[in-house]
Amino acid sequence: MKRIYEFDSIKNETLEGNFKLQNDSLVCYGDFNFNGFIKNNFIESNQEYEKYEIIKSKIKSNSKIDFKRFPTYTTFTFDKSKEYNRFNETAIPYELTENDLLKIDSILPICMNKTENFEGKQNADDYSKQCIATKNRKGEIEVWVNCACDGMSKDSFKYFIGTVHDGGPCFFKLKINLTKIECFDVFVNGS
Repeated sequence: MKRIYEFDSIKNETLEGNFKLQNDSLVCYGDFNFNGFIKNNFIESNQEYEKYEIIKSKIKSNSKIDFKRFPTYTTFTFDKSKEYNRFNETAIPYELTENDLLKIDSILPICMNKTENFEGKQNADDYSKQCIATKNRKGEIEVWVNCACDGMSKDSFKYFIGTVHDGGPCFFKLKINLTKIECFDVFVNGS
């Protein structure tokens, strides 16, 4: 494993250890202690919203989303115990599909047009998007979408959910109800 810190190239390091793989569950031990699972060609953590891309492997990863078709997206699996839990306590995980991402792309500009904060930035393709999806107790699909101007966090956005405290319309979060085709809880940083 090689872990790269985006803002500090001095901290690049190679971590070594052993692993145990059972079905899609992965446990690593040694220099790199990690519990997670393989999904959409990533190894995703059980403890936090963090994941590692599988570049080359003999293991077949079952992918529901071809991220080459959706390069501005990344998805994380909802877990109530993880930080960034933005959902009701009755929420359960939902696995997004490519059709869901197309829906999000069509809804985002509508949500952005509802506020003056996005003057000149109303194209969803201009943003990198991190998504966490759930089903609520009514069976409706709700997605928390964390957006950053494409290029601002392009290399790191698919690996972990970061926190930004300013930046205006370059950084915003919202929830989308894909079942009702509506957005809510829109928060633009620094506005």
